[in-house]
Amino acid sequence: MDSGAANGMGSGYFCTCINVLSPAFFHLLSAFVFPLAILLMPSVLRLLRSCQFIGSCLLLSVALLTGCKSGSSDPAQAVFPADVQVKPLPNALTFFAFGDWGIYGFGDQATVADRLDRYAQYIKPAFVTLMGDNFYPAGVASTTDLHWKASFSNAYKGSNLPDKFYAVLGNHDYQQNTQAELDYGKLNLRWVMPARYYTNVFSIDASTKLRMVFLDTTPFGAEYRSQPGTFPDVTAQNPARQLAWADSVLSHATERWVVVVGHHPVYSVGQDHGGQPELLQQLQPLLAKYNVALYMDGHSHTLQYLRPAGSVTDYVVAGGGGSPLGPPPMQNPVALFAQSAYGFAIVSANSTNLEVSLVDEQGKLLYQMKR
Repeated sequence: MDSGAANGMGSGYFCTCINVLSPAFFHLLSAFVFPLAILLMPSVLRLLRSCQFIGSCLLLSVALLTGCKSGSSDPAQAVFPADVQVKPLPNALTFFAFGDWGIYGFGDQATVADRLDRYAQYIKPAFVTLMGDNFYPAGVASTTDLHWKASFSNAYKGSNLPDKFYAVLGNHDYQQNTQAELDYGKLNLRWVMPARYYTNVFSIDASTKLRMVFLDTTPFGAEYRSQPGTFPDVTAQNPARQLAWADSVLSHATERWVVVVGHHPVYSVGQDHGGQPELLQQLQPLLAKYNVALYMDGHSHTLQYLRPAGSVTDYVVAGGGGSPLGPPPMQNPVALFAQSAYGFAIVSANSTNLEVSLVDEQGKLLYQMKR
């Protein structure tokens, strides 16, 4: 028998039963069920309204609780694991900074990158600052150089890292095609270097801002300008024009915090690289004149926090991004902390404080200063 025949037999059998039972069945409904339903209807409606009210209250409570939980997005209020030893300031903007890093993603660059990603999972940095000597041993040849994939895209692919990496040039970058580092941002939006020197303003809260000033410090150095064969782009740059630009930017800055970034240090106790005399002579007076809170750099493959006597500006060296370390720094009162170590700086700023933490590649907090 096919399925159509089976369906026909079931339908006819059901109709026959209903026809036989209809008189008795509807008599029962009329005598007992309908009156009972009419009698109970008000109580049923009240019960349904009560259930609806209770349900609405429960939904509202859940919504409020969920809203409170999602609204508390400040990382400073979160519970951190033991291996993340730095908490950002409350209601702050936080960023990571390091230099001297691009060695094709090998060795200590990979270790530092993993630690950055681990810390970013909890701290939620707004961006990363790359402080020069981005690619070893001699910069990049073009925007398709192997370094871009091996040293940048693949090395910093951690899912917790931010979308923007603000970069400056270092002396190793000047040994090849510096223009390629400016142009690469058109191909990869994570890489930000719109010019050799530039500035950006970031909101901390509704009324508080942070200004970052990114400088190109290699052209200031006489040791580089005297070697055009090794540093072919240096002599085409005009450090006096850049200094005038920095003076103008800083003189008009009204933000709560101003941080200046370069590759070369103004002050350093590193035995591999000390302070740059030209920057001490030309840039330091501007930093003091305009009460710049922080100057940050790499070049010395160490981690340092320096505060010269009477200085309104603090100086941070974070050149531990992956390239081989320098020897232990010299002891000097200008350095509140100095160590030959891989790692990075964490800068956290809110409306009242700016805090710098130096963290090594194992995640250990080495030094912290709040101002």
